Amino acid sequence: MNRNKKGFTLVELLVVIGILGILMGALFPAISSAMIKANLSACGMRGRNLFVAITAANTEREALGLGNVWPKTEASEGADSATDPIGAGQGNTAEKYFLYLFDAEKMGTQEWKPYITGVDMSVLSGAGVPPAGDPKQLKAKNILWTVAANVTDEVDDVVPVLVSRNFPASKLKVDEYDGVANEEFKLGKASGDGAADTPFGNKAFVIIRKGGSVIQQTSRYATEQVVYSKNAFKIPESDGAKFEYLEPKGN
Repeated sequence: MNRNKKGFTLVELLVVIGILGILMGALFPAISSAMIKANLSACGMRGRNLFVAITAANTEREALGLGNVWPKTEASEGADSATDPIGAGQGNTAEKYFLYLFDAEKMGTQEWKPYITGVDMSVLSGAGVPPAGDPKQLKAKNILWTVAANVTDEVDDVVPVLVSRNFPASKLKVDEYDGVANEEFKLGKASGDGAADTPFGNKAFVIIRKGGSVIQQTSRYATEQVVYSKNAFKIPESDGAKFEYLEPKGN
């Protein structure tokens, strides 16, 4: 008995490949959107957890007559000591600040005394921003967040204090906002060692406000009125230092 073995012809294979290509093209936007939303949610949670840990430390220190643990760019009267890295003007880059905040140099030893508890350094990475293999070697490329410096109790609750690094923090208000202007922020600004359209590129952003609320939105809503909820405010100086944002910089 003769049995003819018949496979796909070249034309049939090309047709199948074409159909698969069409299906993938139709599904890709939905898959991409779902991935962005998942990463936004995860990064928003990490930022919120970091904010809560900092706020808890601030509350504890206030009862001791000490200053908050937000970074300072000038020496602070509320510092633990004259050499306190959080309060003595040494937190002038995001990576230096977070190294001090987590006491990374002493991590794993009996002398380890981080300023915050309840979170680990994983809150600094995610959505394409890689964690540091060695906490002591934390670099700009390992930091997801731009962080506000010289934050006081008087700073309005709508002011961002943690901002995903693809957001142009240099365009945020550091003095006052009239509640009316509606400048659009262009996302995807490179920072640090240039790795850095991560996280989200020009597609989305995450912001944690001083009051604790979280904004995790697509680029369509990267505007002043959304970021500040149309609330006018003025930001005071802290110990002679102006409010500013510290971005991850360096290699």
